[in-house]
Amino acid sequence: MDQEAIIRLIQSEMKPGMGCTEPAAIGLAVSNTCGRLNLPAAKIHLKLSSNIFKNAFCVKIPNTDKAGIPLAAALGALLAGRDNTMELFSRVTAELTEEAEKMLKHGIITLEVEPDNRFYIEVTASAGQEAVRTITLDRHDNLVYIEKDGKILLDRRNGHNVDSYGGEVWITESSICDLVDICEKIPVGEIAFLKEGIEMNRLAAQMGLSRSYGLNIGKKIRGMVKKGVLPDDLASFVKMNVAAACDCRMGGAPLSAMTVLGSGNQGFEAILLPASAAEYLGCGEEKMLRSVMMSILLTIRIKYHVGRLSPICGATLSGAAGAGAVVWLMGGSREQIEGAIQNMLGSVSGMLCDGAKDGCALKLGNCAGEAVLAASLAIEGSIIRQTDGIISCRVEETIRNVARLSREGMSGVDMNIISIMLSKESMAAGENASVTAVSGRPAKVS
Repeated sequence: MDQEAIIRLIQSEMKPGMGCTEPAAIGLAVSNTCGRLNLPAAKIHLKLSSNIFKNAFCVKIPNTDKAGIPLAAALGALLAGRDNTMELFSRVTAELTEEAEKMLKHGIITLEVEPDNRFYIEVTASAGQEAVRTITLDRHDNLVYIEKDGKILLDRRNGHNVDSYGGEVWITESSICDLVDICEKIPVGEIAFLKEGIEMNRLAAQMGLSRSYGLNIGKKIRGMVKKGVLPDDLASFVKMNVAAACDCRMGGAPLSAMTVLGSGNQGFEAILLPASAAEYLGCGEEKMLRSVMMSILLTIRIKYHVGRLSPICGATLSGAAGAGAVVWLMGGSREQIEGAIQNMLGSVSGMLCDGAKDGCALKLGNCAGEAVLAASLAIEGSIIRQTDGIISCRVEETIRNVARLSREGMSGVDMNIISIMLSKESMAAGENASVTAVSGRPAKVS
């Protein structure tokens, strides 16, 4: 297997992002669209796949202490430009937020939700006689289509060497053992770039432990360990760090995280889980770097089957990958690495993703702790059997089963979750913004 291709793949799927990546992706798409108008946009219409809507609906936007898709779009319009990145919300100020809220009162932003598991953001912005339409597809910053005043300027919708969920096909054909071999044999200097992501996400955990963000799950776990309510062990240590980082990010901290497959929370699970385990176990830097590479690579392997966004919580899948990396840190065999992944997929893979919000810290912390348990059980010889439910004799087949469950068995879950979200009067997603489901029935956003 080509080591250079592996490194390029990991680097392409690791990018810094400020705040939850779905609102950031919406802001980025709007800024790219409005940046092609000669005047400020008078009307902006968004068409979002259900996964995007669900994940952006109620999570806080950095530097605002507020949530909402319309607000993210309005901020993107005010930050209009063609060179922005997923860290564009780092430029948000109180004055800019106030200006964005004034835009919303004039009903400039409208939304439409597609019951579709694709990663899809379509933006149409107009000003005077000008109109620009863009499409972001498969990845958070993957602008594939630009149309201005009826003239197509860019169309790369069908030009990818990727699968239907935006992943390079060859990685889905690699076995788990093959990928572990690569992580063990690659010169450590080739993966030194992983240090940036480890330190970035450790800083998020430190901020979550030192300040008040979200539900303070990480801080509470640390407090319970000090009181003796929870054991001072590896599982509590990784749960504390991963949950604290998530508290920080979901709570709207103005701090960038290293994302994996476009998700900061997956970045915490895939990177902080093995890095924290390596720290607790007293492993050296080289072993830590190899375990982090393994966790990221296995996450990519699993997610390219299941999908970048899915009805299944991504923490369960990156947690399964992290469980395999924890086994490796403990000196386990290939069979035990595969067994830990099987244990995770057979236990927590049914956890729903009901959008990004403060409560994600609970899910991330739980999956991190379960990853340690799954790894420890595999090393002790307790591995879930192929007669159990969705588990197959080969871990690669189990991954395909999970993907089938997500794509086919849970195809209507997202729209049901969205319906529940929209029915709750306490949810604040923006003022004077209209949302229309594909059915044509209006859905109120209060």
